[in-house]
Amino acid sequence: MNAISVVLKVGSKGAEVTKLQEGLQKLNFYTGIVDSIFGANTLAAVINFQKSQQLVADGVVGEKTWSKLNVALQENNPHFDFQVINVQEFISSERIKVSTPKAVAVQLFSNLEEGEGRFSEDISVTYPGGFTQAQTAIIIHTVIGLADDSVSGIRHRIELKRTSNKWEIVWVGRQYKCQSDRGHQDWSGSLCRG
Repeated sequence: MNAISVVLKVGSKGAEVTKLQEGLQKLNFYTGIVDSIFGANTLAAVINFQKSQQLVADGVVGEKTWSKLNVALQENNPHFDFQVINVQEFISSERIKVSTPKAVAVQLFSNLEEGEGRFSEDISVTYPGGFTQAQTAIIIHTVIGLADDSVSGIRHRIELKRTSNKWEIVWVGRQYKCQSDRGHQDWSGSLCRG
């Protein structure tokens, strides 16, 4: 649901209404059937969502409502607005030897060649639920200032899981930040215009 600017209201139909209904359903505002039709149940869900976000509760889904919905979904789903990357392809392309999350982070950081235009790089490793009994780890790797006409930054989210005292990469996602004249300025899974 990135940066959707289609205005929806009672009577609207189609794929954008389906996305709206699915989003509201994930946030527990919509309990009806996802039918691609903006009817009374969708209207009630939109108004309740708008009230919860301190928006004008008019039941019309415009730019502000889409924006708040995207933020709420992102907070509810850490994979929201990431381009999903095949784990095996990522491991192969980055030549990763999975041993521990910190070792993977160090390898990702050292794999980068000095790039023209690069002015910022950050990598973090977190352990949801605490380090001592960690069964999952999340690596966020961000590079800003790429020598690219359309992409100014790339961010990866790498999720690892421990099973039988062995760490395994289970999910990888990528986001882009575009150059000012090539598309979105926020992090998004959508590609930048070339």
